[in-house]
Amino acid sequence: MALFTGVSFVGSSTPPPATQSALAFSGAASKEDSGYHLLVVHEHSVTKKNTPNGRCIRSRRFRVGGYRWRIEYYPNGSLSEDPGSMSFYLYLDEDHVVKPVEVNYKFIFVDPVHEGFLANRPRYFSSHACWGCLCVLNDEEDLYRFEHLENDSFTVRCDLMVIGHVENGAAAMRPLPFVELPPPDIQRHLNGLLLSGEGADVTFEVNGETFAAHRCLLAARSSVFKVELFGPMVEGTTGNVIRIDDIEAQVFKLLLSFIYSDSVPEIEKEDEEVVIWQHLLVAADKYDLQRLRLMCEVKLYRHINATTVAIILVLAEQHYCRGLKEACLDFLASSTNVQEVMAAGVLDNVISNCPSVLKELIAKLALLKFDVNIVDNGAAPMLILTVPEPDLHQHFSWLLQSEEGTDVTFQVGGEMVSAHRCVLAARSAVFRDKLYGPMKEDSATGVICIDDMEAKVFRLLLTFIYIDSVPNMMGEQKEHDEADVTWQHLLMAADRYGLQRLRMICEVNLCRYINTTTVATILVLAEQHHCGCLKEACLDFLDVHANLQEVMMTGGLDHLRSSCPSVLIDVITKLASLKRDN
Repeated sequence: MALFTGVSFVGSSTPPPATQSALAFSGAASKEDSGYHLLVVHEHSVTKKNTPNGRCIRSRRFRVGGYRWRIEYYPNGSLSEDPGSMSFYLYLDEDHVVKPVEVNYKFIFVDPVHEGFLANRPRYFSSHACWGCLCVLNDEEDLYRFEHLENDSFTVRCDLMVIGHVENGAAAMRPLPFVELPPPDIQRHLNGLLLSGEGADVTFEVNGETFAAHRCLLAARSSVFKVELFGPMVEGTTGNVIRIDDIEAQVFKLLLSFIYSDSVPEIEKEDEEVVIWQHLLVAADKYDLQRLRLMCEVKLYRHINATTVAIILVLAEQHYCRGLKEACLDFLASSTNVQEVMAAGVLDNVISNCPSVLKELIAKLALLKFDVNIVDNGAAPMLILTVPEPDLHQHFSWLLQSEEGTDVTFQVGGEMVSAHRCVLAARSAVFRDKLYGPMKEDSATGVICIDDMEAKVFRLLLTFIYIDSVPNMMGEQKEHDEADVTWQHLLMAADRYGLQRLRMICEVNLCRYINTTTVATILVLAEQHHCGCLKEACLDFLDVHANLQEVMMTGGLDHLRSSCPSVLIDVITKLASLKRDN
């Protein structure tokens, strides 16, 4: 049996007694994704006389499938071409429903013969969308003839079923509140760390310019830097400067920017762009930054022309850039291009620096001679080269797990957890004050004690700090309740250390666990940590009469009164709004 969601009354300040036919449908709830609502129109003739065409009367809000709905009743029709004809619409009273909701619905006159006048095919609803029907019963005589009108009153029942719900349970069916998570900001934070130089522990001198950096970050991103800075032949011990003479300062600066942010800023001077990308490719190859090297290949491919092809070809050969090399050879396979290159005399560079590649060029030209299908348009061929996805999070996950270069230790719940000061400071202003500020918390033993947090929660906090995401805890938790409690504790930790994005992630996930057992605890948490969306989700859950009754029976409201009495005012306000919302 479908869920009975209540009755709305129209046309009288005092609701009339429910008719026998209306009472016959007020069954018990069984499925939350299907339900029905009754609209009782009292004093129909007065309502029709006083409500012009195009003006509607809305029912009170009711909830089915986790969404809030209303019935819109137009006594004289919704459109100008249908004056006098009643119209009924089902209206989705929700904000931010981005993905349309598929719904089956119908309107039925509730009377002794129980005749339905509309049965729709499935419709799709998004925020504030409505679908409806035109009722061809134009006057009271029609209503009386079909036995719908009794004592100038009638009742309409709206049945609806939200399609597509797979999971069971109230928490699973309820749509999540609209929370726009900010984009991952670890790249911005680490770039800020590079620019500020805070906590830097290594200095490079590159052609007269000095650059401060952080050993652990360089080692996490580059196997070459890892050997140089943490291997047996460690360079740049305390107080020393590492000299680099074979890279230009501008190029080394771009290299560091990529290491910290996984991207390369725009090169300001266009006339220098080709040369800089060439030098950056050489540097990327030197420090084993494969993703950066591929990015340089793609950039240089776009600059292949008769003037640049020779030097790019030599570069590609020397640094094993197969895709870039093939693009250069294909460019030279064009008779038009090769004649222009020979006229410019740039092939001398290939002959003197990389004579072996001439054999491949000759083979290409021979193929051109006998291949009648080649179209010689002089354009550079399409380069099929894929730059892999950013891998900053993978490198930082390794950095956290390996504990390479850690310089701070926390004692949490009896466990020792090591980390890197610079990473913590870059990601959290609270950690920055504690680790580098005037009131830094270093103890005599170098161990910082955290007594009011579980080790498991602190490790999840560190995971987010290092990779900007939280692992799926559902698979790791033996019980559903454990995941619920872990998300609550992680939200508290995120708020404590000023990690706003993590706090919002916790809010969204906790919305999935709202039920009659947890709602009081989660509501108190939301109020204490200023989580507006989570608080609203809890109050919406308590909007449902059955939910509120069960929470009261299990002592949930007593918990609210003892832990956070101020939030009871919000509950009362919400319920009062629901009661007068007709």
